[in-house]
Amino acid sequence: MRWSLLAAGILLAGVVCMALAAEAQESEAPATEEVAVTPVAETAQPEQLTLAVMIREGGWILYVIIGLSVITFIMLIYFFFTITPAREVPPNLLKRALSQIRAGDLRGAYQMCDGRDELLANVIKSGLKMAGHDRYVIQEAMESEGERGAAALWQRISYINNVGVIAPLLGLLGTVWGMMRAFGAIAFDDAQSRALSMAYSVSMAMITTAAGLLLAIPALLAYYYFRGRVIKIIAEVEAQASEVVEALSRGEGV
Repeated sequence: MRWSLLAAGILLAGVVCMALAAEAQESEAPATEEVAVTPVAETAQPEQLTLAVMIREGGWILYVIIGLSVITFIMLIYFFFTITPAREVPPNLLKRALSQIRAGDLRGAYQMCDGRDELLANVIKSGLKMAGHDRYVIQEAMESEGERGAAALWQRISYINNVGVIAPLLGLLGTVWGMMRAFGAIAFDDAQSRALSMAYSVSMAMITTAAGLLLAIPALLAYYYFRGRVIKIIAEVEAQASEVVEALSRGEGV
């Protein structure tokens, strides 16, 4: 996960650099556009508001939001296939472990769980390490391992929640930046270019706000969906781990 976050950071930095370069090119464009203005422009058709126009007028903050949305989409696809009850709580793992424990093959049960990264396998393995001790020792070891695994799951889906919190703030930053440019146009631009500069700045403010909300709302919905999955995984692990505690505390296989 650290490497994926590092790659995401590099991708986001690249998007910011590209956005700043595009912004610099756009700042040079008005000088040439003013020369090309002729009376024929009065009869020209107004430019339609398309997606390409919105992206162009959104400025560098919109590029950052787009880059963040790409990273979020990749995380959602990854979490959809990896954070599942079927993966963290394999259906037949508990039956195999209990059958080996009751048959006295604790080493075989431990080897079966060793090397696996499922949450249930790690919890059972921690209990097998304490086989032969009192019940509370076995239960405490399994609870500690379960808490560590649950914390790791919560940490993974917290990135989606962070996106849902940061995206509206980026949109708000675009709003503030656009309004600053609009008031700057009122104060410093001449009468001919004042209206155009104000319209461009206000459009940037509105577009970035909408883009931030369009990213934040699905991200928060996805976070609540994955939170339900994590809660279900933890509940199933607790229910199945209690059976292992009962088997080990009764001395089966010891």
